[in-house]
Amino acid sequence: MGRFISKNKKWFGYIAFCIVVAGSLLYYRFPSDALRDYLTITANNLNNSATLSIGQIKPSLPFGLKFGRTELILKDKPSIKLFRADSIFIKPDPWAFFKGKSKYCFECLTYGGDAGGCVNFKKNSMEMPFDAEIELKNMQIAKYEHLKDLIGLQIDGLLYATIFFKGQHKNLMDGTGEAHLKLLDGNIELLAPILSLESIEFHEIKSDMALEKHTIHIKRLELTGPLLRGALSGTIGLEKAFVKSALNLKGTIDPFTSFFKSLGSVSNTVSFFKQRLKKGAIHFVIHGTLAEPKIRFT
Repeated sequence: MGRFISKNKKWFGYIAFCIVVAGSLLYYRFPSDALRDYLTITANNLNNSATLSIGQIKPSLPFGLKFGRTELILKDKPSIKLFRADSIFIKPDPWAFFKGKSKYCFECLTYGGDAGGCVNFKKNSMEMPFDAEIELKNMQIAKYEHLKDLIGLQIDGLLYATIFFKGQHKNLMDGTGEAHLKLLDGNIELLAPILSLESIEFHEIKSDMALEKHTIHIKRLELTGPLLRGALSGTIGLEKAFVKSALNLKGTIDPFTSFFKSLGSVSNTVSFFKQRLKKGAIHFVIHGTLAEPKIRFT
């Protein structure tokens, strides 16, 4: 093998030179503007409610494309950004293409954290034409400006998540999937005040969820914070207007001593909690909608 390379090193040099020249020409003469225009026009034709904006596009080794600042903006409300990223790197999965499949993987810098994963497109499936695996790390969720408009409450903290989804791009609610979430060191605004509480500070929130038949199933949600410990489970029946989604949730609150100290002179609230705690943790149910939740202690 070494003798063969030695005898043909001139040709290997030519091949290496051609690869470098071709790569340089591709990089410096890459049709960034034309590709950007094509992608934005195609995306905008697929979705009449949102506009895609892409910064400069450059080739990136191996076999990928790097997108500059990218934003998805509501057409009727330009101030609302459904998504934004500082940069996105996309590459095809060569092994999948050898098998006749269309699979693309991506890495993304967005909202102060990292997102990555793969999307697999299925050409012969009308019901579930794509499936995706996504991982989020160190996402500063408060930087997602559209969150409060979407779910009706404000959340702050660092988000870590793994998400699996199968569905259609036209109607994501028709899909199926599951998510495992962890949120650290933040604050969550309550759907409606629970006695004296309008928000809850937390050290950690863990949750396992599933999406099936237009319903989010919250299998487990556990919260630990400086003032209390809580748990929640149940379903959210999804509607096209997300804030109108129906709530069927139940949970418990286990306040710590520090919670009662924080109430100070709110004697009625302290008395209520102490009476309830004689029976163990405080139980409650939530019905109504995201926009108008109704909370009842049981």
